[in-house]
Amino acid sequence: MTGSVLMSTFASRTATRLLVIIAALFAASGADAGLGPGQFAGRWVIQSGGTDGCTIELLSERSGGRLVARGKGCKGTLASVRAWKPVPRGLSLLDKNGTAIVTFEPVRGILFGRLADGTLVAMRRIHD
Repeated sequence: MTGSVLMSTFASRTATRLLVIIAALFAASGADAGLGPGQFAGRWVIQSGGTDGCTIELLSERSGGRLVARGKGCKGTLASVRAWKPVPRGLSLLDKNGTAIVTFEPVRGILFGRLADGTLVAMRRIHD
């Protein structure tokens, strides 16, 4: 084999390896974006600071094209929760107009988010 043939073979193998690595990276990042309703459907308690919190039920049924959420005992902004949606790194709770009230991201099994006024809120699954 001549030097140019060896270089061509090396370049081809290197390009193939790079494409495989790039494809694997895109597949891995796409896995996070694929969080679905089934992962979050169920009953949750939302707490902030020293409050007792309230209960939110995230349903897998839709109304008006949105996933349904039902709150019990929620006050302030959280009392307006009517729907929810999965987002790339967690979920958002929505009001009746579809506006996000709070977006949560998981950290060690607990979902954390901030309300518009800056209040930190935590959401934990209720295991029946």
